[in-house]
Amino acid sequence: MRNPSKISVLALCVALSCTAATAADAPAKKPWKEGWDKKQVKVFAYACTDNLVASAVRDYDAAARADGVTIHKPFPEQAFRESAFPMCLCISERVAETWSMAEMKNKVKERARPMIDEALNGGQCKPGGLLGDAIEKRKAKK
Repeated sequence: MRNPSKISVLALCVALSCTAATAADAPAKKPWKEGWDKKQVKVFAYACTDNLVASAVRDYDAAARADGVTIHKPFPEQAFRESAFPMCLCISERVAETWSMAEMKNKVKERARPMIDEALNGGQCKPGGLLGDAIEKRKAKK
């Protein structure tokens, strides 16, 4: 049986200590309020993503019609969805940390909207990918 070299052991120790340091540097997650679990957080994130995609497709098609374009490239729905979901998951976790499920009843949009706006304006839960790029391009035009 081979003995691990000193370099291999050192590399493993460095990797483990870096992982521990990274975990220690990450902000502590607050516990979720009553009624939230992993499934509910993901359901919220998927609903958020679906709403953003539907809105973006409508805006994309409306802009094409307004410009008189009858044949245009299809909206890049999958790339948009992949960039929106991490943002929505982050927002979903923030919502779950802030309000119980009972407190969210009938107030989902009212309570989540400020967090969504914050993310879209470059704050906590800022999106990356296609959505993040689109936001940066829009800001640059202003």
